[in-house]
Amino acid sequence: MAEKTCVYCHKPLKLKEAGYPMGSALLKADRVHVDIYECPECERIELFAAESDLVTCPKCGSTHSKKEKCAVCAMNAAIDEATGK
Repeated sequence: MAEKTCVYCHKPLKLKEAGYPMGSALLKADRVHVDIYECPECERIELFAAESDLVTCPKCGSTHSKKEKCAVCAMNAAIDEATGK
């Protein structure tokens, strides 16, 4: 993984959160995971496509951070429970 630098002050960025989910769990095609970096000098936040910390659910095939449960499967289970399936 190449070092990321701030586009404003050119200082090295620090990783604050890896594989952060963004988007809707219902629309898994629109859900992305990003690595969040912060500049310690000017405190700007930069988002990059997640480079690590992701796993693929063996049940539904969606991608999510290994820190979270599969949101698609959790939503499907809640819908099944609500509809009595």
